[in-house]
Amino acid sequence: MEAEKKRGEDRETGNRCEGSLRGVFRFADRVDVLLMFLGTIGAVGDGCSTNCLLLFASNLMNSLGYGKAHQDEHLYFMHEIEKMSLGYMILMRFVLSMINCRGEVGFFDSQEATTAEIINSISKDTSLIQEVLSEKVPIFLVHSSVFISGLAFSTYFSWRLSLAAFPLLLLLVIPGLIYGRYLLFLSQKLRDEYAEANAIVAQALGAIKTVYSFTAERRIVGSYAAVLEKAIGLGVRQGTAKGLAVGFTGLSFAIWGFLAWYGSRLVMFHGESGGRIYAAGIAFVLGGLYV
Repeated sequence: MEAEKKRGEDRETGNRCEGSLRGVFRFADRVDVLLMFLGTIGAVGDGCSTNCLLLFASNLMNSLGYGKAHQDEHLYFMHEIEKMSLGYMILMRFVLSMINCRGEVGFFDSQEATTAEIINSISKDTSLIQEVLSEKVPIFLVHSSVFISGLAFSTYFSWRLSLAAFPLLLLLVIPGLIYGRYLLFLSQKLRDEYAEANAIVAQALGAIKTVYSFTAERRIVGSYAAVLEKAIGLGVRQGTAKGLAVGFTGLSFAIWGFLAWYGSRLVMFHGESGGRIYAAGIAFVLGGLYV
């Protein structure tokens, strides 16, 4: 009986989420669809641009390294440098600086709303939807494309290095996933605390004569301060979690040290080129950091 009830609740939740998404895109016209399509392509291209740039960087490094074997062919050496530098410069003109925006949009319209919650959120729903569609979704697409293209290009440059370093990717992925889930939990708790504080204020203002008659100002202020103290504690926990997540990114230096050591052995004993090893390591670490 309980299993059927839980299954029914899950089905209702799925229908509600699907209906919410359908309601968001219901009023989109052809221009909106075209702009969203172009934005999606731009976000994916932005994420893949850095790894595509590594193609030119690896060839440039190989040209510099192999130039020592062509000391008698100075013109050939300079021609290779100029060719790769020109490609590097042309592609650099299309590379934009990425905006790293870490944050989670708190869920809304997922519980039975009280009067205070409606008053608090009715002026924010439009801005939240706009923020999700115009900022959060593109950032998600950029990070996903960096991760996927990073693994793909790392395997293309050196499959041996990518295969050896793939287990180390968990050291970058797991802390990020834990931080994301915990940050979402804290954002929901903060929303509940602020909703409770708004409810206290709304009740006090709605019955201001009663509050004044029974001299309950101090009790109302004390209740409001107690709720805000809980919110402050949640904010401290949120900052601590973010600090730990940023600290765990320092593992990328250890991973890069392993990649440099193993890559040098691939160059010495397996005939790999230094430029491709360097590009494979950069693509792998960059993809792990953007998860």
